Amino acid sequence: MEITAVPFAAHNGIQIDDQNNLVLPFEQTVQNHLSGVHAAAQFLLAESAGGYYLLTAFPSLQGKVMPLLRESTIQFNQQAYGDLSSSILVSDEAVEKFLRSMDKRGRAVMDVVVDIADESGNITCRGSFRWFVQMETV
Repeated sequence: MEITAVPFAAHNGIQIDDQNNLVLPFEQTVQNHLSGVHAAAQFLLAESAGGYYLLTAFPSLQGKVMPLLRESTIQFNQQAYGDLSSSILVSDEAVEKFLRSMDKRGRAVMDVVVDIADESGNITCRGSFRWFVQMETV
């Protein structure tokens, strides 16, 4: 599934940039009472970026897996203004463990950390997302 086809992500304007990262344009619909980006909109971008990573980072699994969010934490560092972009932080060890489990059991858990940055490059929040991923049954 294309991440921009997820109704809630599409409704809020999430897009994919030319570096294959998710971005959230700054529009009135995502603003809070301070005319910045609402915390829930930042969470949506971070969570969506984690799921998108799992759907696209492993070519041998593309179109064959379904990630489901199990738990998350997020820390907001400063008020966000302007367009936001996401970046993924995953260790090589986590990737290796994930792929071993997928190969052996057809399912795995993976922790994905996502930074959200504003137009100036300031990290406005960081989210940690634990995903359960399993092979889809046909």
